Parts: sequence; structure tokens; C-alpha cells
Amino acid sequence: MKRNQLIVLGAIVVVLLSAVGYFLLRDDSGDGNRDFMSSQKDPTVTPVGPEGIPIVNEDPREVLDRYVQWAQYPPHSRPLHAGMVDLLNPYEMDRPPVGVLQSPAQECTAGEDGAMRCQKPAVFSDVQCKMTPEAAISVGKGDFKITLKCMNKEGKNLALESIVSRVYRNLHRKDTPTLPPIGSGDKGTDGDAVSGDGIYTFLVRPTGQDWGDMFLEVDFTVGGMKHNQRTSWFSTPHSIAEFKDGSQDSIKDGHLVVTVPVMITKKGYYNFDANLQSAGGGEVKFISTSTLEGDYEPGAHTLEFQFWGKVIRDSGVDGPYMVTDIRGRRNNSPVTPSMVKKAMAENREISGNHTEPLWEYMNVGRDYTTRQYRSDDFSQEEWNSDEKAQRIEFLKKQIENE
Repeated sequence: MKRNQLIVLGAIVVVLLSAVGYFLLRDDSGDGNRDFMSSQKDPTVTPVGPEGIPIVNEDPREVLDRYVQWAQYPPHSRPLHAGMVDLLNPYEMDRPPVGVLQSPAQECTAGEDGAMRCQKPAVFSDVQCKMTPEAAISVGKGDFKITLKCMNKEGKNLALESIVSRVYRNLHRKDTPTLPPIGSGDKGTDGDAVSGDGIYTFLVRPTGQDWGDMFLEVDFTVGGMKHNQRTSWFSTPHSIAEFKDGSQDSIKDGHLVVTVPVMITKKGYYNFDANLQSAGGGEVKFISTSTLEGDYEPGAHTLEFQFWGKVIRDSGVDGPYMVTDIRGRRNNSPVTPSMVKKAMAENREISGNHTEPLWEYMNVGRDYTTRQYRSDDFSQEEWNSDEKAQRIEFLKKQIENE
């Protein structure tokens, strides 16, 4: 890579933060304020509009007010709500069905603008097919299932014929074939749950080389119509770390701290996340998130997930609480966040070549239920830090310079 990769990485981070800011500041659904408060990133940092044009807020007082509101809680522990499905079901796969063509487009030509125009447009049938991996990730070399079903407009599952499947991985836009499914069909065997129910199961067994974006692609015929469909997931066939039993909870400095043992096998920069919600019967109430990240050496470690006291207190939800979706992944980039931070502190450039997938995933840890607490057992103190003080001072100077 070129020597200015650090600058490029910085620009990418700014763009991503800007995009996050824009979507969090939107209030199309009426949930804009709670999304704003749930953001881990400062959403007052240069949001961008639909056309990618930076939004310039002409009132720095409003920016300051919004930052102060957001900064009640620290970036590593934010409020959690039911609309945050990407965090509540981080590895769940539920993709929409795909329509089956009754007849393809014909007599098509490319216009001066490059767009294809067809005298006879494609005609879709009333059949739709849905292909679903059991999860967004696979860890290890165990069997991994993908289901496929095709339905008519009445929702009845249809029989599939002439099934031909292939599995491949993709890295740097290059497809590499891997082993085919070790089993497929609707016979109640090889991982298929029920024989003859119209749900076809493909059983994939990753090899040691199947690391990264994986794809299953299937050609088949349904209702006399030929159809091709594929789906994807991310495979980590080797072990990098493992969550262990023995989690504990306590109140520390007014905050809920849940310790989770972990055994690190492969050193590197890790990201760990967990959710907090109500435990027991009744309606589930979502409360908070907690994140950790940093460099870890091989060996036994204890993760301390801090759920900010004011987040819990403001929720008004009493315990016991359940810690769920305890998950981790290793940053396999040749330039990790800690390396970038160090290079910036030393005023030097940094670079590296991407030769492997950028992530390695762990299996999700077991849910953990805390002791009985009341929400008012926790601190009502707002988050304070040098980072927050510097940001507020900067925004106040913007007001003074009006």
C-alpha cells in the first residue's frame, strides 16, 4: 500500500462517522432522539445529507446542547432499545425472498448513458424463493446449515428439481471454489429437519482454508422455471479465543460491572460487546450496551463490561438483569486502531498490505443473569472525561467566535 495509508484510513473513518451521524440525526420514524442517544459515536460531528453534502449547522449553541445531551453517558455504554435489531440479533440472518423469472428480458440494448433498455421487459412469476443461513457467521469446522424454500402466492412450499449447488469463498474480489455441500435435499437427513416439507437443507462443512466471506449458490428448477439463487455468511474456521464460565457481577463506583472470563489463543486487537436487558418473566426491557476493545496477549483474561449507572437508573428497570449477546472478534487488519493511535502520537506514517480477511469471530458467550438490583442502586452521575471537557470547550469557542 502507499505510504499515505494513514491519511486514507483517517478519511475513511471521518466519512463513516459522518454517515452514522446523518442517519442518527434523522427522525423519519419518530425514534430519532433515542437513536441519537444510543449512538456510540458523537453524532454532532459533521453529519452529511442524502447527496453526500456536509450539513453545516448555523447555530453552534444547538450543536453544544445536543452534544451535552448525548454526552450524559460514555461512548462505551449507551442506552439500548428494541429498534436496535443489529445489536439485539447481531448474527441472525433473515433475508427477503427473491422473485423467480417467468421469462427474461429480451431485445435489450445499451443506451448512451450505459443503461440497458429492453423491448420486452422481464416478467416475474408469482413464485418467490428464500435462502437462509443459520447465522451470519460460522466459527470452527462444524456443520453449517443453509435452508432454501420456494413458495407460490398462497404461501405453499413447492418442490425443487435439478438441484446443482456450489460453495466458494471470496477474498479481494476473487472467488475460490471449496468443498461442495456434504448433504442437500428435503429427505429428513443430513441436517434436514422434516422430510417432504418443501424446505431444502444444504449442509456445509468448512475446511481450514474457508476463512472470510463464504457463498452457497444453487441452480434449480421450480414450477418448470429455471432459477439461480445464492446467499452468504462469514466463516472463521479456526479458534482465536473462547469465553469461559464463571461470570460475576457487582456495583463499582455506581456502575454495574460484569466480569467475563476469556481465553485468548491468538494475540491481537479485539472488540468485545454485550447487551443488558431485564431478566425473568414478562415483557423484555432493553437497557444498555457495553463495549471493550484493545490489544490482548494469549492466555486467560477477565473482561470487565461496564454498564453505566446513569443509563440503568434512567431506564427505571429493576433487576435481576440478563447480560446477552456476549460476543467478540479479532481485528486482523495489518493496521489496527492501536497501531494508528501510536503512529499519530509519534507523528509517523504507517502502512500494511491486506493479504487475509479483516476479521476473525468467536462463538457467542453464554447469557448471564445478575443478582437482584434496583435501578436507583446505581449512580446518577453523568460521564466526565478529558475528551468531553475538550469537546465542550471547543464548541463554546465556536459560540464565542460568532
